[in-house]
Amino acid sequence: MSHADESYLPQFSAADQDDPALDSIAVPSEVNFAEEVRADRLDLLWKITLFVAFVIAWSLIVVSGAEDMSPLQIILPSSILAGSSLITAHFLRRDRFEPAVWAYALGMILAIGLVTSVESEFGTHYAPYLFLLVILIVGLLVSVRTLFVMLGLIYLAAFGFPNLFSDGIVFSRTTFFAMVLTTIAAALSAQVSGELYAIAEWALDNYRRERRTSYALFDSREALQKSFLRQSALTQQLQDANAELEAARSAEEEAKNFRGQFLANMSHELRTPLNAIIGFSQTMLDFPAMYDGVDLPAQYRQDMNQILTSGKHLLTIINDILDLSKVDAGKLDLEIQPVDLNPIVKGVLSTAVGLVGDKGAQIKLLRDVPDPLPMVLGDPLRVRQVLLNLYSNAAKFTDSGYIKLIITVEGDEVIFGVEDTGIGIPDSDKVSIFEEFRQGTAGRKKGRQGAGLGLPISQQLLRLMNGRMWFESVLGKGSLFCFALPLVVPDEDDTATDQMIVETAG
Repeated sequence: MSHADESYLPQFSAADQDDPALDSIAVPSEVNFAEEVRADRLDLLWKITLFVAFVIAWSLIVVSGAEDMSPLQIILPSSILAGSSLITAHFLRRDRFEPAVWAYALGMILAIGLVTSVESEFGTHYAPYLFLLVILIVGLLVSVRTLFVMLGLIYLAAFGFPNLFSDGIVFSRTTFFAMVLTTIAAALSAQVSGELYAIAEWALDNYRRERRTSYALFDSREALQKSFLRQSALTQQLQDANAELEAARSAEEEAKNFRGQFLANMSHELRTPLNAIIGFSQTMLDFPAMYDGVDLPAQYRQDMNQILTSGKHLLTIINDILDLSKVDAGKLDLEIQPVDLNPIVKGVLSTAVGLVGDKGAQIKLLRDVPDPLPMVLGDPLRVRQVLLNLYSNAAKFTDSGYIKLIITVEGDEVIFGVEDTGIGIPDSDKVSIFEEFRQGTAGRKKGRQGAGLGLPISQQLLRLMNGRMWFESVLGKGSLFCFALPLVVPDEDDTATDQMIVETAG
């Protein structure tokens, strides 16, 4: 049964599982239900066959006196039938249906073949017609292909056994006529069983579903009525679940709005005192004239520098949280326009020197950009923010080597890349690297500071600008973070106008 079929099965709660009424429900086997039904029929057939074999043997020996047959000729076929029946039972107990059918059919064919080899009235004139019974029985249990294989074995037994125990070639019209009837029966069975086999498989499979459903619902005589009642209950549960999901979705939206509002308010409230802290710290460090020309002692300057650095870092985090809340609330306004990359690249590279800081002697700042730089479609401030986020991460996680800015044009996109020789990202963190407030385990082990907001915000900003972001990284060797923005192709009329202005100016 497929997964789709299993969806029709009812589900029970923990309270239902404690119900004593369910203790009597049997668990269906995993074999095909059509084979289960045929196995039940075969189980009945081998028992009947075993009984009939003993009855026939007893009748021939006791009642008729076996005047024209020796005891061995009576006991041997009966023993073969009994043995094949027991072998069939053995295979059925182990859920091996196909070997069981073959054991049963071969036993019957062999036993009837031995009877036909006996020179008696029954063996010569009546026994060959028993092959017709074999075809009728086997035709209900096997496929068309297997049926014709067994028909061939019947031919071998019908014409082979009489000649096996005789001095010359024996050809019986009775046997020939019986084989004609057996062949016709096999052909009719093959013609009808093709469609009936598929229909029976489908019908029995559906019956199996209904049986499983009835087992699961309670052992009731009104199975169809109980099924409809259970379906109504499941429909009601589905409606209740949909209502709960809708309520949960509404609660999630409301919570999301409250979170955005809370973050925006808290960011605003925190930025005011932080700006004061940063401003006074900067003034005390850089403008001693404001304090009657008295310089701070060296010990104070070190602490004040730490206050200033920590304040700027905290302000950056608050600004990121504010941007994130605006993105979530859909209130982040962007000015999408053609962007000249020259001032942005120069400003970012200049800022990158400060981001590297004391590691400037160990880290080279490289660039691989075309001249002139292409123009992209986006928000200039946000493009600069994304580049600074990538440079900040590269500087944070790189102790030596280089950080390289790469800009290329591919098709209708401009590809930006920031490559570093830092610590890299382990495979376990690559899935969650763009999640909010998540930082790679390698960074935490190295003691790198970070709130885990730079990459998520950059990705959100690029989506708003119809861009995309991806990365490649090898642990211990470095990372390459890339993003793409739409390329702005200068209009031909504008280009011609610019050329005319240049020529006129010349």
